[in-house]
Amino acid sequence: MRKIFALTAAALLALVTLTGCQSTGGKNVGEGEWAKLAEKTVNFKSETDTVTPNPMFVNRSFSHVKLTCTQGTVDIKDITVNYTDGTSQKLDTLGILTKGSSTRAMKLNDDTKKVKNIEMQYSSLGSQTLNLAGVTKKAKVEVLGKRNVTTNQ
Repeated sequence: MRKIFALTAAALLALVTLTGCQSTGGKNVGEGEWAKLAEKTVNFKSETDTVTPNPMFVNRSFSHVKLTCTQGTVDIKDITVNYTDGTSQKLDTLGILTKGSSTRAMKLNDDTKKVKNIEMQYSSLGSQTLNLAGVTKKAKVEVLGKRNVTTNQ
């Protein structure tokens, strides 16, 4: 019975993943380099987390951001970028990401502003039971920023 449940859950998860994933290739936005700003492990529930950029990138501005799923499956519901000057920018809802997939590069309104933090609302697909059975794992998400070539030289 457990095997049937696990296989059914895995098939459902695969179906949801194949129909909802919007992934893109690596470097698809002009010049500049992508830098890993932060990494987050998502629990098996809906939650909102705030990630701050790695201290190495605190004094840098970015022209684009994107998310990459490095493990598991995650449903991205909302992203808000907060800048050091007190303003914020809400980015489009992104959908489901699976291991190895990335969102599209999302352009920031003002590439001269410095990112204070990024608020993400999401849920990891799966459950503790499926994790113990080896079917799914908690999702891990990396937040990448594209360095602004003109202001970061």
